[in-house]
Amino acid sequence: MKRKLSEQQNATIYQYKLIKRKVIAKELIYSHILMAVIFVGFQILIYEMEGLFSWLFGFALIQALHLLVLLLTFIRVDEAADRQWIWRITPPWIGFKPANDISLLIFRRVHRHLFWIGLCFIALLYPWTKPSLMISLVSWHIWLLTPRLIVSFFFRKQHTDGVLRLQTKEASYYQR
Repeated sequence: MKRKLSEQQNATIYQYKLIKRKVIAKELIYSHILMAVIFVGFQILIYEMEGLFSWLFGFALIQALHLLVLLLTFIRVDEAADRQWIWRITPPWIGFKPANDISLLIFRRVHRHLFWIGLCFIALLYPWTKPSLMISLVSWHIWLLTPRLIVSFFFRKQHTDGVLRLQTKEASYYQR
């Protein structure tokens, strides 16, 4: 009987209650992608082939920067489940996103770090980069983080101890 009770005490039961859901309209996804197309068109129109190279190189550099900031941020995070991030190319979550549900507090903290550290890193590169690359770095950084910052803003009034689930067409907030 004692063995049975100890097994029940170690069991974990998750119960979530959906508090708020934000469905992402197709038009919003299309307009977000259109911004990247306009951006590459601007780069090619103004800077020609250097602009196209800067556009591609800027995307790769910002992805590497985001990965570095994620790894450095998670040195301080205790929960191993929140360290599982994957790289996706499905709009609107292009780039790194949580593989599983994530605490809203950690989601906000990570993206706040990504935003500000990314801008500081880009500002440090300013004296040594060409204008086309500088424009690409800033634009890609803001473009990649915009959907996540909007989700963070949308759920700003929710308790931070809840769980956020990002899916292809929606973002949901669950209370534990």
